[in-house]
Amino acid sequence: MMAWARNVGMGVVLMATVSFLAGCTALVVGAAAGGAAAGALYYKGELKGDLDATPEAVIAATEKAFKDLIWAKETAAASKTDGMATARTATGKEVKVRVNTKTAQVSEVGIRIGTFGDENLSRLLYDRIVAFL
Repeated sequence: MMAWARNVGMGVVLMATVSFLAGCTALVVGAAAGGAAAGALYYKGELKGDLDATPEAVIAATEKAFKDLIWAKETAAASKTDGMATARTATGKEVKVRVNTKTAQVSEVGIRIGTFGDENLSRLLYDRIVAFL
């Protein structure tokens, strides 16, 4: 009985370690930032997070972030309910930022870079957007 309990315990520790190394804990932990109402989660190639700002303010901050990162802005448009901005990185990856209103002062932002996503660049852009809010 003692060996069985030890094997189960080792299995749990092993699964936790593997999920941590695979990056799955990012879904649980998230990254909280100054202008963010909650953390940002990266799932299926897209980084999503809530920001304490209107869609117009988020798109304006996104444009500043594009300029700061020296990415070529292609489009940017926003209304009181939603917004979208696109750009290209120096290597030609397509950047899409979508914003939707959740409440009067909270917007949900979604960032996808490239066809399959790029978590590092998405988090970099998210952090820059938060900094400009």
